[in-house]
Parts: sequence; structure tokens; C-alpha cells
Amino acid sequence: MRIADQQAIRGRTAMLVTDWADSRHPPVTGETAEGLVEAIAVANVVADEARLNLHRWIDAARRVGLSWTEIGDALGISKQAAQQRFRPVGGDNDLPDDDGTRVVRLGANAFNEMTILREEGLNGHELMATGAFKLMFRPTRQRWDYARRIGGAAMIANMTDAGWTYVSSWLPFHYFKRLLPSD
Repeated sequence: MRIADQQAIRGRTAMLVTDWADSRHPPVTGETAEGLVEAIAVANVVADEARLNLHRWIDAARRVGLSWTEIGDALGISKQAAQQRFRPVGGDNDLPDDDGTRVVRLGANAFNEMTILREEGLNGHELMATGAFKLMFRPTRQRWDYARRIGGAAMIANMTDAGWTYVSSWLPFHYFKRLLPSD
């Protein structure tokens, strides 16, 4: 990538927080601690989203056949470093299961996945990971409730405070689970 392209992207990314600050009523000027705390939270959301986005682009590249060497070269790191840093967590081979079984539902999308989650939760399947058009579960003896939300760190903290356990994120959604009470 050309240096001019890198600088342009960095400038646009940096403007996300300042544009947000300008759009507030009253605008965040940096003159108060409260405004700076809000700006830090917004910058954290931007950074989190950038990390998630990078992982998704690498996942897409792997799905179309790019090697770890090619990915490492694009990032300016070694093949081994790329593989260690970006190897899918919660992927098909890393999915924890107690008895060697798992349930993978393919074809999940933004329109049908909440129905799939409800069905699997009532069947005692605990959500362990999400991916491109798939939801991965493990069988349990409990029933599960699931939620899907859009938001940043504050939303995740609110969900956790409300008794939900964070599972994973798949742009633009974050997935949560909790046990359903016994009948």
C-alpha cells in the first residue's frame, strides 16, 4: 500500500471520533473531563471495530485460499506470527465440547439466526461460537436463552451486568447467552 493511501486512511479513521465529538449537543470540546471520558469510550469502540474488521478480512482471505505467508506479508509480519495472531478462535477445530460432539448450524444469517438460536437453546444447545453463515453449539443438559445486539463496549458491559454472558461478535452483531430457569 502506498504511504499516501495509508495517511488518507489514518486521517479518515482519526476523524471518526472528532466527527462524533462535533455532532454532540453540546459538542465535545475536550475542555471537560466528562467529554474526554466519552471521547475515550468512542475511540475504544473505533479500535474494537477495527480489530474485529481486520479479523474478518483475514478470515475471508483464508476462505478464498490466501496462505498465511501472503497474509503475513500484507501485515509486515511472519507467516507464523500471522497464524498465531489471527488463527480463528472458536473455529470448528477449537470448539470446546465435553463429549466430542457439537452442533453446527449452517446458513444462519441476520434474518433467520434468532429463530435458529431460540430452537437450539430450547433443545439444550449452548452457543459457543459464531462465524460466516454458521452458529456452533455444544449439547448440554440445560436450556439456553440468546440475545443479539449492536453496540460497543458500554452495551456489552450493560448486557453482562444484566446477567448475560458474552459469546462472540460477527459484524455488526454481538451475541450473548444465559441459562433459562428450570421448569
